[in-house]
Amino acid sequence: MKADVGGFVQDPEPELLVRWYQAAALQPFFRGHSAMVTKRREPWLFGEEVTAAIRTTIQQRYCLLPYWYTLFHKAHTSGQPPVRPLWVEFPQEEETFTEDSQYMIGGALLACPVTEPGVQDVKIFLPGSAEVWYDIYSGKAYIGGRALILPVTLDTVPVFQRGGSMVCRSTGSGTCTADFQLLPHAVTVALNCQGRADGELYLDDGHSFKYRDRKAFCRRRFTMLSGRLLSR
Repeated sequence: MKADVGGFVQDPEPELLVRWYQAAALQPFFRGHSAMVTKRREPWLFGEEVTAAIRTTIQQRYCLLPYWYTLFHKAHTSGQPPVRPLWVEFPQEEETFTEDSQYMIGGALLACPVTEPGVQDVKIFLPGSAEVWYDIYSGKAYIGGRALILPVTLDTVPVFQRGGSMVCRSTGSGTCTADFQLLPHAVTVALNCQGRADGELYLDDGHSFKYRDRKAFCRRRFTMLSGRLLSR
């Protein structure tokens, strides 16, 4: 996928520039890029509110890199795409067949980026009547199989974690991926209706072929069951 943040041609208004960063930060490929005929669009050129919103978006993406890295390991070993339409995860639900404003990041996260100006609330379909979905910002739980209308501000984009999943993130902050490799990891546990959750983390040195030539990598699976976190 190609994410020319801000659009390759023409010049976005500040609000849509923020929304573009938020949407692209939830895609595999993320970069600010445009044609030479466009105006400069560095985030700090649009005032502190825009700069702060974009800074937060970039930091959140950095924190999620362990999850992205694990998804790409799965793509490499099993062919599972990191980003999936809803119907891939919920093939029995016809409502997902035509849904093109939401998508899954792996099997755990559902994203619904805002792409229009002036939006104050969004309609979101949470699939699976037996599923539980957690707002990743508030932690509020919602039962699936229904549509929600949620308020949004310029600082937020709806993302939900699926019950039964575990997502690994970096903690703290840094200025590049090398910084984040030195940080500890946190595991966000989202329990399903049975009180269970499973997840996986893949790590290697991030730059060499030692994972292939020397099998120098770490792959851990996690399970939360009956209040106990197990790793293998």
